Parts: sequence; structure tokens; C-alpha cells
Amino acid sequence: MNRSPHQRLQGDRGSAVVEMPLAVGLLLLPISMVVMLVPQWPERQTVASAAAKDAATVYANASDPATGAAQAEASVALAAANYGLPPGALTVTLGGRWCRACTVTASVTVDIPAIDVPLAGTVGSFTWTATSSARIDDYRSIPGAGQP
Repeated sequence: MNRSPHQRLQGDRGSAVVEMPLAVGLLLLPISMVVMLVPQWPERQTVASAAAKDAATVYANASDPATGAAQAEASVALAAANYGLPPGALTVTLGGRWCRACTVTASVTVDIPAIDVPLAGTVGSFTWTATSSARIDDYRSIPGAGQP
């Protein structure tokens, strides 16, 4: 029996109208959100690691501890600005004795948003800390220290 195209389509009850929005809403949007979120985490971890290394080096090579601390803070602030991070996203903590042949440590903590929805804002966050050490030169001159 030959039926006309109109008769063949008359009994067809497609569900594509229902399936397409469900597929987009339940599959495509969550996957695209993960693809947008995941690169932020290693990027901020890398920024914190690089900032910690710079801060430790600057602190160890400074002429005195106060100048070194100020330069380390400025170095971390510059790293945050260079990567477009909001102010206060990176914080630095300096430690260790500041003397000849001593090792100083810089710890940089970065805030990482758990979920960052474009045009809506962030939901939750966690912190990650990178630590780097630098050795103060064995034979450097230290102001105020007696020369041997």
C-alpha cells in the first residue's frame, strides 16, 4: 500500500522537541561549566608557586629584612596584577632567620574559586599554599653584623 508523505508523517510522534532541551540542560551545560572551571585551578596554583619563588629570592637578596619583606610583598602584588587576579587573592608569609648562610621561606596562599559562573559570580572557594625557600649568601655583608 502506497501512502502519501502526508499520511506517513501523520502518525509520527517524535520526541526530539523534548530530548534536545534535556540534552542541553543535563549534559552540555554541566560539561561546559567543568571545562571553564578546571583551567582556573592549575593556573592559580602556578601563579602562587611562581610568586613564592620570586618572593623568597627577593627577600634573600635584599640588603636588610625590612626592605626584603617590602620587596617580597610588592613582588607578590605584581604577580597577582599580571595575572588579573583580584586584589588580596595572593597573600605572602615570610619566615626563617635572616642571617648569613640561613634559609628564608616565602609561603604564598591563593584563593581559588570552587565554582565561577560567568556573569553570576563565584560560589565557594578554597585556598592553596605554595612554599619556596632561598638561601642567603654565605659571604654577604649584613648591616649591623660584626665582620669576622
